[in-house]
Amino acid sequence: MIRLPLAAAVAAALLCGAPARAQDVVKDSPKDVRSNVRLELATWGGGFDGEGTRTDSGGVAVIEAKASPRLRREGWWLDVPFRVAHRQTFGATLSQTTGGLDLEPWFVVSKALRVGLEAGAYGRWAPDWPDQYQRDPITGALAPTDRYSYLAVRGGAALYARPAAHQHLRARYRYVAQDYSHDPDFQPNLTPGHLTPRDNRRHELDLHWRYTQRAWALALRLDWARRSEQELVSRDALTGSINFPANPNPLQVTNLWTPSGELELRDLLGGVLELSLGYGIEFQEDTWEGYYSYTEHHPHVAARLELTKRLAATAQYEGWFRTYGPNGTAPGRLDYGTRRESSMFRVTGELGYRLRDDLTARAVVEYTDRRTNYPDYTPPGSDIDWDYVNLYAVFGLEYRM
Repeated sequence: MIRLPLAAAVAAALLCGAPARAQDVVKDSPKDVRSNVRLELATWGGGFDGEGTRTDSGGVAVIEAKASPRLRREGWWLDVPFRVAHRQTFGATLSQTTGGLDLEPWFVVSKALRVGLEAGAYGRWAPDWPDQYQRDPITGALAPTDRYSYLAVRGGAALYARPAAHQHLRARYRYVAQDYSHDPDFQPNLTPGHLTPRDNRRHELDLHWRYTQRAWALALRLDWARRSEQELVSRDALTGSINFPANPNPLQVTNLWTPSGELELRDLLGGVLELSLGYGIEFQEDTWEGYYSYTEHHPHVAARLELTKRLAATAQYEGWFRTYGPNGTAPGRLDYGTRRESSMFRVTGELGYRLRDDLTARAVVEYTDRRTNYPDYTPPGSDIDWDYVNLYAVFGLEYRM
């Protein structure tokens, strides 16, 4: 577990959010040395209104850097993807630093088969965020906390194959250990359900098949994850009770299955329009009594339009529509209906103008809307409304080498 915010700070400053995709690392060795580094730098500035259930608003500045250096030798290569980003907020205390680093050796078995290993870490440092669950009962002021900071390490193996012409197959397993900074007021022996850190251990498996043609591509995927909490206690069906201290429940364990598919359409309108249509569905099983079991639908649509040789626009819609199982809550405890429901969608628009081959100016607007039938949470001093609208708008420059 992380007791000191310094650990998360060091991890975030040194360490990459996600490893390179298998289909990205099996291409022929690039001739240009710049392609062996694949460096990206970006800086953004703008504003935001709302951060999840938080009602904060203000200005925001972001700097990002990521790269994936590659060392290639006969029969194998090593990718070292890394990423670091810092977000500074103005008018709100929601600044954070994120980052990560991975080591990914790949071994060529044949022209149609590669196998790889993975080891890495990623983290976030979010110092002194106002804690919605620690309010002064008189003034309503929020106490600062570092408990949203975390450090995660992971390791695994992957297989990439081309079983037939135009087909790509990937299988990957990971083990992840993620630990959060513990708030000084978390008291597991007195109130284990309050300010509980989300320390967890996860087994993750994904299977991905992709079929490509010049004008279109089809992808099918199946993901599975088993998550074991290290501090969070399971809750009873309907009531959500943890039965503490008389007969406390075991730590929470969940299984998550996610089948999904995506269709990409290229060369539309004479080659200036690309479309991506996708749909996934999540099935989560709460292995104790089903309090956190749910089904969630996840549609997404993305479009990219080349307006001119230098100017391009993209738009994306994503939705998350979740319904909990019959054990998720007792009748009469919701604003409406008999089961907990959450409906959220996000619309993102982006405009990019290429100033030169390696430099692009971009503007991004993101709108998020969430509606639920959860009753407001009422800690001392104020309410937390689970229904919210967030808006984020930035402009920046992106450099790619």
